[in-house]
Amino acid sequence: MNPLENLAAAFQAIFANKLRSVLTMLGVIIGVFAVSTMLSLGQMATQAITGQLNDIGGKTMFVQASYEPGKPYKTFTQADMDALLVLPLNDISTSGSSLRMTHRNREVSVSVRGTRSNFSRLTSQAKILKGRYFSDYEEKSAAQVVVLSQKTATKIFEKENPIGKVVRAIRDTGVREEYTVIGITQDLGALFSEGDTGFIPITNSWRGGYESRGEYGYLQFRLHPEASAEQVKRQVESILQRRRGSQNFSVTNVDQFVQQFNQITLILQALLAGIGGLSLLVGGIGIMNIMLVSVTERTREIGLRKAIGAKRGTILQQFLIEAVTLTALGGAIGYVFSLLVIVGLATALPNIFPQVIISPTTGIVALSVSILTGVLFGVWPASRAASLPPIEALRYE
Repeated sequence: MNPLENLAAAFQAIFANKLRSVLTMLGVIIGVFAVSTMLSLGQMATQAITGQLNDIGGKTMFVQASYEPGKPYKTFTQADMDALLVLPLNDISTSGSSLRMTHRNREVSVSVRGTRSNFSRLTSQAKILKGRYFSDYEEKSAAQVVVLSQKTATKIFEKENPIGKVVRAIRDTGVREEYTVIGITQDLGALFSEGDTGFIPITNSWRGGYESRGEYGYLQFRLHPEASAEQVKRQVESILQRRRGSQNFSVTNVDQFVQQFNQITLILQALLAGIGGLSLLVGGIGIMNIMLVSVTERTREIGLRKAIGAKRGTILQQFLIEAVTLTALGGAIGYVFSLLVIVGLATALPNIFPQVIISPTTGIVALSVSILTGVLFGVWPASRAASLPPIEALRYE
């Protein structure tokens, strides 16, 4: 028999015992399904998170003052800021404060960030959906204007159009003010959900915020597109160390977090794939057991074929092809189930998995591993069948 005839015989044997064949393939199906699904979902989640990290803070540098026991917390000044702006940086530093905003009978505690007027243009943290961001004049004059996140605006105004509406606000100090809503920003992605937020001119925030005018608890910069993050980081550290007299601060950038996150997710994906691979091991053992049973059941058939001239290699090939066919079918079925689950999850959870990632390489690897499993666990049963003496095989009952 040539390989094609052996393949046809393998399919006949598989379909002659459908239930047993399905149960035999189950371990391989589960193994391939688990490995393929885990790898694809891991890649999709990683891309979604890194995409949002880059949208929110890509090419962004943070300078944070360090707390030293026994010494007063030393904030950054406008002079520090001016010294750093000679570098290829744009200032997007913020000042934090809290306002309790009321409209009619609704009250919401809003964490507001005081920013420059260019904050919306330089970052993706304040994408305008409706209305506008405040102007340079409104920043300089500390205007009583506020830009709310979409979620916060819905809580305060429900179905009303918030643009142009006035809200009453109470600062932590007890000071009562009124703010005009001039814009609505897009909420951050589902993976970075936040509380109720808003944006006001930084000059307004300094009047009742956590920092005094011209002071910053931390500095935040947007690097110019052509700037080298590592080089600028070294320059920032050098300038601030000269100005502050010691290294009582830390400089980080979002790209570092993204790289570390990618490394962690790669390790986690490898571990998950390894756990899924255990199912393939179990499936391989199941294949070997069933093939041994099949050899026993077909002992007389093997003896008859050898009696009419079948060579040892032909018998070996027949049972090996049958084992490989079982595992290859199981791998194909498992991969198809994996694709269905991946597409289904991406459709049901578009905020978490905004893009479907189906790697042909994953499918090829899954099928290759399935075939390799059939070869490894099918060799012994096939070798046992091929080594049966014809006379003893014919006598077998």
